Amino acid sequence: MSYRIRIAAVGIAGLLLATLLFALGWGGGGRLSGTVEDSEGNAIEGASVKLTLDGAGPEEVATNRRGRWVRAGLRSGEWVVLVSKAGFVPTEHAVSLNEYATGGDRPVLKTELEPAEAGAAGAAALTDDPASQAARALLEQGNGLLAVEDFEGAIAVFSEALPSLPDGAKASVLVIIAQSHVRLERDDEAIENLEKALVLAPENVEALRLISRRLTALGRSEEAQQYLARLPEDLRADPETLLHEGVDLYNQNDFEGAVEKLTAAIEGEPEWADAYYYRGLARMAASQNEAAAADFRKLLELAPDGERAEEAKQFAEYLESL
Repeated sequence: MSYRIRIAAVGIAGLLLATLLFALGWGGGGRLSGTVEDSEGNAIEGASVKLTLDGAGPEEVATNRRGRWVRAGLRSGEWVVLVSKAGFVPTEHAVSLNEYATGGDRPVLKTELEPAEAGAAGAAALTDDPASQAARALLEQGNGLLAVEDFEGAIAVFSEALPSLPDGAKASVLVIIAQSHVRLERDDEAIENLEKALVLAPENVEALRLISRRLTALGRSEEAQQYLARLPEDLRADPETLLHEGVDLYNQNDFEGAVEKLTAAIEGEPEWADAYYYRGLARMAASQNEAAAADFRKLLELAPDGERAEEAKQFAEYLESL
């Protein structure tokens, strides 16, 4: 996922800051695992587990004969986990992952799938009929197109699959379509698809988060807050939204306000190197030189080989020389 953030120029030692591009990929050092059972506690083998972070993620995994699954190589963030199997109602989880957690601190999901006929009215799982098999093939094709960043093609393929999907899965696919529109810088289409997803699944965490982020990025903060208010209380302080708000305040020369927002973003995502970079810029502009240098040093600690490492090093050395 990509966002363009424009930051006003700061003249420090001849360094000029212009439009900055940051990309939040899903890859990292963390892992998620879980078990899938039926309503009687029996392990379900062959259930599909799809993990997404802001509409992107790794290839799905399947449960083994004990109903267990695991997926490694994930970055910190709010992940959506969709568990499905033919004949059962799909179940979606929202889970917060810290890639630096170890042992018992790692989240382990437990999913109980209900038979399709026992689900609520209108809820249906993909079965093995030809239409459902075709829909699965389209979803796999769409995932392949996303992997090579053919977002236009992915939108077309996922849209073709939508009519054959149950509402829960349809909402998740609409979020992926919306994210593809974001990558193509088509925010109006992205928001339209997210609104459709929320009609089908009003509490879809990923849809609520993404629509609030896009509205915030477009300067429509009041509308964004309406969607954030629909999230569970512990998920409302969205680090990415806070970062965008902090950058907006920076561009308005409200450096103290920017520091406050970016500090809140870091509290929600303490290992997010980019957040320390932006807070370092805000603190530097506010003449908080020692604190700014500490933020740039923290970035170097978290991402010593990252794209901003050299710039952060120059800023830190300059500030420490004052």
